[in-house]
Amino acid sequence: MPRFDDFGKQMVRAALEGRGFVETDAEAPAETRRVDLWFNPDPARTQPADDLGLFGRVTAGPCTLEFFHNTPGGDELAACLIKHGNFRHFLSLRKTAPPIPTQWVISSGRPERGIEGLRFYPMTGWPSGIYEGPPLLWTRLVVVNELPVARDTLLLRLLGAGAVLRQAIAELASLPAGAPERTLALPILVRLRLTVPTNPAKQTSDDQEFLMNTEDIVETWRQEAIHEGVEQGERKVLLLLLRRRFGRQVNTEIERRIAAAPAAQIEVWIDRVLSADSLAELLAD
Repeated sequence: MPRFDDFGKQMVRAALEGRGFVETDAEAPAETRRVDLWFNPDPARTQPADDLGLFGRVTAGPCTLEFFHNTPGGDELAACLIKHGNFRHFLSLRKTAPPIPTQWVISSGRPERGIEGLRFYPMTGWPSGIYEGPPLLWTRLVVVNELPVARDTLLLRLLGAGAVLRQAIAELASLPAGAPERTLALPILVRLRLTVPTNPAKQTSDDQEFLMNTEDIVETWRQEAIHEGVEQGERKVLLLLLRRRFGRQVNTEIERRIAAAPAAQIEVWIDRVLSADSLAELLAD
């Protein structure tokens, strides 16, 4: 589902931005297919990968990533291989060719037909759930629901679905406030909630399950946002949140209103960021 695949791209981009060149929706010419995410590590900006766990190992070298919240069929997986081949060829034609990437497909479940039909095998020296295809396919596969349940795999399991995602969210919420996984993923999960329609009739079953699974972390995030606001300026935090949700509706008049409001009112408005259907409802006195 695009909403959850977008979460994957956002989280992975946030994790990698300080480590090298990252581009989402990179063009792979032919039929103008786009690579979900393309990453080249920058040796000048190397950071310890320990804070990313197994995901740090996956992205240790030049790579592209494709995200499937819904398990892909065999044809979908094969299409990824074709797109990646085109992308590699496109890169090789550049005047100064960048490092040619390996493709990683992140699938919430096991794409049985793709694994069998494309001859993917478990990778030696890696945990369960990690597969590779024949060498000239330049493609590896992460089956999220087969990964061992450990903190090392948490970031990758947050890219899963159903019970796997539910457990990963619970583990994320239980981590200490300063944990790198929590700092990275929790704000993006909260932003994902903002994209879910407030009208239940427009919500998918995935949307409804996600809302239930993330109720607790929203309250955790709210308290942390308020605490951060005390230290860094509650008004600045509120404006940031409003712009993320309502974009250009947050004009100079709204900014002046927030600047003049008492601290108690700011806290009320922060509390409404996730529940209000409109900017007017959120800022009601």
